[in-house]
Amino acid sequence: MDDRRLITGCLLAGGEGRRMQGQDKGLVELKRIPLASHALARLLPQVGTVFISANRNQDRYSELLAKAHGHFAPKPSTFAEDPSVFPDDPDLGEKAGPLAGIVSALRRTETDWLMVVPCDTPYLPLDLVSRLFQAGIQRNADVVVPESGSGDHFHQHWVCALMHKRVYPQTLTAFVKGERKISRWIQSQNWTSVSFADPADFANFNTLETLNEPD
Repeated sequence: MDDRRLITGCLLAGGEGRRMQGQDKGLVELKRIPLASHALARLLPQVGTVFISANRNQDRYSELLAKAHGHFAPKPSTFAEDPSVFPDDPDLGEKAGPLAGIVSALRRTETDWLMVVPCDTPYLPLDLVSRLFQAGIQRNADVVVPESGSGDHFHQHWVCALMHKRVYPQTLTAFVKGERKISRWIQSQNWTSVSFADPADFANFNTLETLNEPD
């Protein structure tokens, strides 16, 4: 069985772009291509279907998703009111952070597993999801995150997380009680991590300065 069919992907593009002068980060271009398109090109081949969590410019994200699907899967029949692109659910409040996007995505996910990635990570490994999935199965974990680096430069990449849908009730409860920090929420779950060799695979471009850095 193709493991990808068990996994829904969600691109988190709901941020306010505070460090990008208020611009919609996923639509800011890197090498003349929107950051969201870079991330979609990495995510789509690794999962069965993809959502985008976006609190503005949903029509534009729908177009980007349809274009990406044209390369890897049949594209949606219409761009209008695309159910694959959605804002945070109204009951979660406004400007509630990426955990609200995760809660909204978990509510819509029909597969057992959900893989979330931020829209500003254009170089994600092409074996990311498969390696996280295998670790989740082998270790009976509910959430799996990648980690990279060493010493003072060792990081867990908390917003690139594979999670089983069974975490939804606890996640919603934590959110309602005021939790907003993804790392703290994950560490309250049955979680594990997988080591990746190159930290550059998880580089995030969240300021205009990083977008202008030379290769």
